[in-house]
Amino acid sequence: MQRLKFAFFLPLLLIVLGCGGKSSGPATAAVKGKVTLDGAPLASGKIVFEEATPGIPAAELDITDGAYSGQVLVGSKTVRISSYKDKDATLAGSPKSAPKNAGTTSMTAQVNTLPAKYNTASKETREVKAGGPNEFDFAVTSK
Repeated sequence: MQRLKFAFFLPLLLIVLGCGGKSSGPATAAVKGKVTLDGAPLASGKIVFEEATPGIPAAELDITDGAYSGQVLVGSKTVRISSYKDKDATLAGSPKSAPKNAGTTSMTAQVNTLPAKYNTASKETREVKAGGPNEFDFAVTSK
């Protein structure tokens, strides 16, 4: 009977205590900051903290009312900032020349409103540190 109690309580004790080890995942840190466009808070967009090592996913954070925050892997990052607006596009014909319901399919395309120097051609880098502080503000311009 004593062995039966031990056999029941040992697994339960291990579950309650856990393995006791640290997480084996890569280290992340909290980042936050502000993004302005021509001196005013950027209404909406994305900020990407891109890894230098190929194959490691970038951290993509939403920008809302000029502010962003989230978790990013520790280390040196290339920063890319984008802001999109809708642009009407029509498949299988021009919206000006095609009559309504004439076999065209309308869809909304997204167009980046910021210059390439802030996103696809960005040279901006930041070092995300495990102990922080990781507060990065960016002032972008429309030209």
